[in-house]
Amino acid sequence: MRGRGRAPLPWATPAAPSEPSSPAHVALSATEREALAGEPFETLSEDQVAQIGAWLAESLPRMPRRRPRRRRPGRCGDRVALRATLARARRTEWELVQEERVRRPRRLVVLCDVSESVRTQSAVRMHLMRALVRSSARAEAFAFATRLTRLTPVLAHSDVDAALERAGETVADRFGGTRIAASVHELLTSRHGASVRGAVVLVLSDGWDSGSPERIAAVMARLRRRAHRVVWANPRAAAPGFEPRAAGMAAALPHCDEFLPAHSFAALRDVIAAVADTASPGPRGRREASR
Repeated sequence: MRGRGRAPLPWATPAAPSEPSSPAHVALSATEREALAGEPFETLSEDQVAQIGAWLAESLPRMPRRRPRRRRPGRCGDRVALRATLARARRTEWELVQEERVRRPRRLVVLCDVSESVRTQSAVRMHLMRALVRSSARAEAFAFATRLTRLTPVLAHSDVDAALERAGETVADRFGGTRIAASVHELLTSRHGASVRGAVVLVLSDGWDSGSPERIAAVMARLRRRAHRVVWANPRAAAPGFEPRAAGMAAALPHCDEFLPAHSFAALRDVIAAVADTASPGPRGRREASR
């Protein structure tokens, strides 16, 4: 599942020649972020991408949580905690103690396409994955092109530059072809496959695949049955009149709960909200995910 590349992976997103570079290590103001919000990632400078990455690391909302059967005494409970009431009876003169469900972090699994067709998105995706991994102890991050590479321990590094450099040294199949079905199958059948059970799965890919649509459909159906929700973020989905013409994307779409664009900072915020379950899918997400 893991490989060792011969040279560090250049995650930097190429900026347009006319795009001026922001001063290094100067954080973007809220106004500057909003000005860049709708700009495609490939038009941003390396410094701007790094600054957006820093903002992501500092401001992610609370990640999705689940409600298991276990309960505990609490003020906002919806039923009486009999055992706790009896235990405190002498001290409270039989005041009823309520109990509430314990809310625990839900697993989060990120699958990031690092093939040639999405090369211009690679830097921002690495920053996003690192922010998600560092925001939750139950997050797992994987990169794939022709095979799967686990990046969770690498991206958990406290230094962002070191984390991205180590990711570059770890991913051996960067900027090559794409085998989505084979990579997802590798995850489901590996020792990390259990992390998908009950998890929110985020797929960052344009859906181009060298395998058969039938295999992608079968693997995605299996992934969806095991996961709690599947969110697919496609940088090409923002194009006017977009239709999932790529056979792999069309085959995967029926097995996605949400399908969102991921070409800009503004779009990325919607993706994060969908993953964190802090917002319901918009009309586009509902419509395209149901196709």
